[in-house]
This record gives sequence, C-alpha cells and structure tokens, in this order.
Amino acid sequence: MTRLASLQHERFVSLAFCWGDILVELDSAFEIVFAGGLTEILFGKTPSDLLSINLLDLVSGSTHTILRTTLNRARLGGRIQDLYVALPRKDGPEQICQIAGYYTEGTPGRFFLAIKLMPNAHFDQAVGYADGFADADSFCDMANEALVRRRDAKLSLISIPELQTLFAEMGRGEQRSVRLAISSFLHAHALDCEDTGTMGLGKYALVHEDAVDIEALRTELAGLLATITRQDAVDVRAATIAGQEEVDPGDLAKGIVFAINQFKESAGSGLTLSALNANFSDFAEEAVKTVSLFRDTVENSNFSVVFQPIVSLRDETIHHYEVLSRFNGRFGESPYRYICFAEETGLISSFDFAVIQKTVRWLETHGRGKSYRMAVNMSGQSLLNPIYRQRIDDLLVEKPWVKERLMIELTESARVEDLQAADLYIQHLRGRGVPVCLDDFGAGAASFNYLGAMAVDVVKIDGAAIENTIGTLRGRAFMKAMGSFCTALNVQTVGEMVDSQEKAAFLRECNIDFAQGYLYGKGEPVPSEIVAPVSMLLS
Repeated sequence: MTRLASLQHERFVSLAFCWGDILVELDSAFEIVFAGGLTEILFGKTPSDLLSINLLDLVSGSTHTILRTTLNRARLGGRIQDLYVALPRKDGPEQICQIAGYYTEGTPGRFFLAIKLMPNAHFDQAVGYADGFADADSFCDMANEALVRRRDAKLSLISIPELQTLFAEMGRGEQRSVRLAISSFLHAHALDCEDTGTMGLGKYALVHEDAVDIEALRTELAGLLATITRQDAVDVRAATIAGQEEVDPGDLAKGIVFAINQFKESAGSGLTLSALNANFSDFAEEAVKTVSLFRDTVENSNFSVVFQPIVSLRDETIHHYEVLSRFNGRFGESPYRYICFAEETGLISSFDFAVIQKTVRWLETHGRGKSYRMAVNMSGQSLLNPIYRQRIDDLLVEKPWVKERLMIELTESARVEDLQAADLYIQHLRGRGVPVCLDDFGAGAASFNYLGAMAVDVVKIDGAAIENTIGTLRGRAFMKAMGSFCTALNVQTVGEMVDSQEKAAFLRECNIDFAQGYLYGKGEPVPSEIVAPVSMLLS
C-alpha cells in the first residue's frame, strides 16, 4: 500500500469511527480485508479473526438476501445510507444495526462499511411503522425532483395486500423482521435512500434506475417475505411508470403525484389494487393527459364563472357573491373533482389567478355603475405561493379599483402549515383594502386555531356543521357560541348550504350575519342587482 493510500485508509477509519461502532472493508467478492471496532460483541470474533471471511457467511436468511442485494446495488454506483438489518449476536437475540457505506471502483474494488449498533427498543420508537420511508406528501415532492432530474428513471408502486392481516397474527419481533426486510430491500433498489415512500402499511413506492427489473424485484421480495412469515406464498404486486420523454417533465411529475394519491386512497375507493396493478401505465398516462388538459383549460380560460348570492339574514338583501367555476366539455363532469385534482397536482395557484382574471374582466365589461362585490377562492397553496402573491399585488397596482370589488376567500386552510406566514400576507391584503374570508369554519377542531392565528373579516360556517347542529339543544348552543365568538372578534359570519327556511331561521336565531345556499339562488351567469330584496328576486 502506498503512503498516500495508507493516509487515505487511516482517514477513512478515523472519520468512520465518528459514526459507527464497527468498520469493515470488503473486497469485490465481499471478503473482509479490514475490520475494526466492537466486532466481538456482534460476531464473537476479533477484528483479525474476521479477515478473509466473507461477510455474507456471517449472516443468513432474509438479512443475507438484503445485504447481498444492497452490496450489489452499491457496486453499480449507489451509496448505502440508513440500511437497517438484524444481525445475529453470539450471546443473544438479533441486533438491529444501521449500515452506511460506499463502493470504490478500481483494481481492486473495495466496499467500505460503517455499522452502528442500535438498541432494539430505540429502533422501534424511532422508526415505527414508517421504517425509514418518506410519507406520501414528502415522497411526491422527492419523486418529482428525481424524475425531472433523471428522465431515464422509473417510479414503481409496491402493494402487499395481505400485510395488514399478517401483522395481526404476528408478535412484535416478527413484525420488526418483516418491516426491516421491506425497508432494507426497497431502499437497496432505490436511486437514493430518500427516493422511497409509504402510503400506509402494505403500500410503498420507490424511484429507481431503468435497469432495475421490477418483476424480478417483486418475485424476490415475495419469496423473502414468505420465508420470514413462514407462509407458502405472500402476494406482492408491482406497477411501474416509465419516464416518458415526450411528456413535459413537470406534467409527468404532476401526473405521478395524482396517481400516487389515487394509490394511497385506493383501499377505500372504487379503484382496486388489482385494477391498479393491471392498468397502472394506462392510469398514469391518463393522469398526465389530464394535467395537460387542465393546464390548457387554465391558460386559454376554457371555463366559465357563475355567481351565487350571499344574503343578509337581517333584511334579505344581497351582500356579495361567491364566484364559482364551471368547466366546459370533459371537466363539466364534476367541478369539485377537478379543483381537487388541481390542488393535488400543484396547478391550483394558476387556476386561482385565472378565476380572478376572468372575474375582473367580467366586472370591467358588465359591472360599470354597479356595486357588485365578488368573493374569489384562494387555496392554501396559493396563499403561500410567492408567484401567485406577486401577481395579485401587480393586479392591485394596475387596477386599484379592484380592491372595492373583490373579496378573497381562503379555502383548504387545513393545508396551511405556516400560519404566521399566512397571516402576514392576509394582513397585507387587508391593508390594501381587500377583505378576506376564512372558508369551512367549524368543519374541524382546528378552525378556532386558524381564526386565532389569522385575523380575517368574514368566516364561512361549514354547511355540514350547520346540518349537524340544527337538530339538538347542544348544537344550537354551540352555534350561538360560535356567532357570539365571531361578533366579539368583529368578524362577520356566513352560513353555507342554506336550502330551507328552517335553516335560515336557525342561523338568524344564532346571530349569524349572512346565508348562502339554494334557498336564495344557485350560481347564475348574470348576478341580480345587489340592492334588490331577496323576496323580490325569488318572486
């Protein structure tokens, strides 16, 4: 070994001991050429006794398969990060170990591994059912970046339908072994340790190189799980989306987000896992086409707006209108479905602004001399989107009269994670003279937290909350308290989905200020005069 090589080797040993308890260097055939650290605790051998022993001969069963797969994957250029395996101890039960390392090419090629011993209880607490996987939302973001960066990469979904049932019959130790096997196996095949995610027990996803044979992976994982669980067979299913060079990378990524969300929710919907497995490529392609179609719809303004009145419960005059979207052609099936699609795929900010643009153009054409005020929706995503916010600010500078005619209605507030940042922009809008309404108030326990964190002018009480409270004494007391609470904060209130005189009277009794619903009118392409009494409009 040259002096330079020796120095590099010593540097590796010194740095690796900062992280691991055991260090091993393997040749290209996995035989140990150097070992150091607490080897006797784990293997019952001194470092010198381990020399020339094949590392794979020290382990068996599922760990042998996982470790062999991981090392072969590293040989192709991948690093080993956060690999959890159970290694046998000479004096007791298996030891959970975390392994990190890399492979260096050359003559000869070498594997450098650092092994950290982890208390099993600590592993259970720190990892739990996540097993080192990203959650669905985080994985979507990481998958997007990976697939845009690596157009030759693929994304595969792995389903183990019977895993929930198997877990119910297992002890904690057996569950740990299964979780370790799935986590380690899929991490070993991913582009990076961050490119794996879980959508719940038995539902996994990974981004991997094109060279990975997903069918072989599925078969090997099924065999591995059958061995661990002592079953004749374990049903493992896989479906793959190939990187489609002819599709815009952003559209492909958004289509994949939509597909992953469908996969996550598939157990409770009409989309079965077997159908997803059989038709996933078609499904993903359809999602990509839907992204392109929706983008075209937004950019070319291929949708219309209608106006639903919000009425004073005191004197039955129209206070303002909510602007609702109506899609033409295919999107006419269900506006709500495609608004959800836009939220899932990150297109909602562009759509939110397109609705504002269309509303402003309508006011310029039809609203001269009128006192219309229109409430337009702004999703939680748009609220925190700097491009959307800049476009709103530019609009208010270019057309200062807009502040007298628009109200911003914040939807999907539950998705707003940074309430402080959200409130800063809400106060910015209010300071510019644009009122802000908080939608779906009362739909969840967090509603009061949002109202406490974000000062707004109006809250819209969720229609389902009204329906659930109208029939009980406790519900009436709750609604009255909600009305009093908002009055004390100088916040006006709107009751949604009011379709009967009974609901209107109930809200009036609870000191709610306004109502919206079919009792007062559906969305119409031309709003009625704002000064006309409702009784005259309905006669």
